[in-house]
Amino acid sequence: MNNKFSENLKKIRKDNNLSQEQLADELGVSRQAISKWESAVAYPEMDKIITLCEKFNLNIDDLLHKDIREVKGEEESKKNLNKYVDDFLKFITNTINMFSNMSFKSKCKCLLEQFVIGTILFVVCLLIGILGQDLLSGIFGVIPDKVYFILHSILYFLYGIFAVMSSVVIIVHIFKTRYLDYYEKIKKDVIEAKKVDEEYQEEKIDKKNKIFFKKNEDKIIIRDPKHSEYRFINGLFKGIVGAIKFFTLCFSIGLFLTLICLFVAFVISFLIIKTGVFFIGLLIAILALAVINVVLILLLLNFVFNRKNDKKKMIWSFVISLIMFGIGSGLVLVGTLNFEYVDNDKDKDILKTEYIELDMRNDLILGSYPIVEYIESNNHNLKIEYTLNKYCNIDYSDLSGSAIYLWGSCDNPIKLAKEVINNFNDKKIVSINNELRSVKIYTTKENIEILKKNYKDYSDVEVQTQNVINSYESRIYELEQKIDEYVQKEWEYQEEISNLKDQIFMCQNDKK
Repeated sequence: MNNKFSENLKKIRKDNNLSQEQLADELGVSRQAISKWESAVAYPEMDKIITLCEKFNLNIDDLLHKDIREVKGEEESKKNLNKYVDDFLKFITNTINMFSNMSFKSKCKCLLEQFVIGTILFVVCLLIGILGQDLLSGIFGVIPDKVYFILHSILYFLYGIFAVMSSVVIIVHIFKTRYLDYYEKIKKDVIEAKKVDEEYQEEKIDKKNKIFFKKNEDKIIIRDPKHSEYRFINGLFKGIVGAIKFFTLCFSIGLFLTLICLFVAFVISFLIIKTGVFFIGLLIAILALAVINVVLILLLLNFVFNRKNDKKKMIWSFVISLIMFGIGSGLVLVGTLNFEYVDNDKDKDILKTEYIELDMRNDLILGSYPIVEYIESNNHNLKIEYTLNKYCNIDYSDLSGSAIYLWGSCDNPIKLAKEVINNFNDKKIVSINNELRSVKIYTTKENIEILKKNYKDYSDVEVQTQNVINSYESRIYELEQKIDEYVQKEWEYQEEISNLKDQIFMCQNDKK
């Protein structure tokens, strides 16, 4: 046995504030025996060593061969680490339990408060960082740029870590103090209240704090305006909720308009009753959408005016409406399979051929439109023949100008609606295209040459004008690039001037 035992025995006795005589009494030996053990003159018997280990919670090997304070230090560090881990896990568990037992409104207030606190801390840290950066640039402005950049990066990184860690600690501490600790207190009061009387669904803890038990649930709603949130947080929350309700009400008005449109579509759909399956599917889909619309309107209005929802009825109505909408959409799809698509290029029956006559002028220019065919004739004026969708009409620009443009126009909605309904009842989907086709101009040879020359000159002028515009735009872009370069140089010169002023100021201070 070495001297470790005698040293450990002294440490154990002194750490426990025991004299040699007191330790001797506890072990059932004389004070002289303790003195001899500590002096390494004699050694105790094995039963005394076992008694020492049991009394002071020691290991025999540690007592006889190791430094007992180092062993105790290692055990303490392990206990502290385990304690930190347990505290962290307990914090997470309590937070989850608290949120699961809070009402939706309380959750929103809690999260909003943490967001506001985090935003304030972020702004404060940002301002401190900006001031610190200016201070660093003033203090270390004379050192070389590379050294300054490295030093600035290191300090900025360390400050960022410090700011994040300190902000997290502050937010967690405030959250724990204002919510978790209060929740634990309320939970204890709830347990005590339930023990007193479990037959009541509502139990008053005191005049300020009220705990409400929901039916068949263990959830609670914490209501304590003086403790659970600050006044400015409560006012901010009310303002945000008010804004949300306002926009919700506006959205509800839009849903009302949509509902009106659905009822109008429901009535109009009877005009295509001859389509059979398509008509039935359309009616079912419109009614399903109307019910969904009503359910959404009720949900939104109940939220705005703080009314309770009949959840079961609304859920069943929504689900059944979705099913009906799917059935209606399927019937519409099946019905469209029997429809025939009619295009201008495939069905010549929906085209019509007409013509207009215009007076010939030497400065007349016919604007560009689909390929024109010039045909010589004895007509000294212009006869323009064209093919167009029979549901559309020809339109052209003012004849007082030198250039004339022709185009098709389908701007008669009543006529188009009638044609579409009739075609639908005949199970046809007709393409309404206002494009001019097969444009032919009948006039004399001299007029043809004049028209071609005028159009060519007009096109050349347009091309030249476009080239000039492109040139100007390119020049503008080049000038804008130069402006950006000059602005950048100005900024660099300003920064150089500022650095020189700082150096002059520091030189003046050194002279003083």
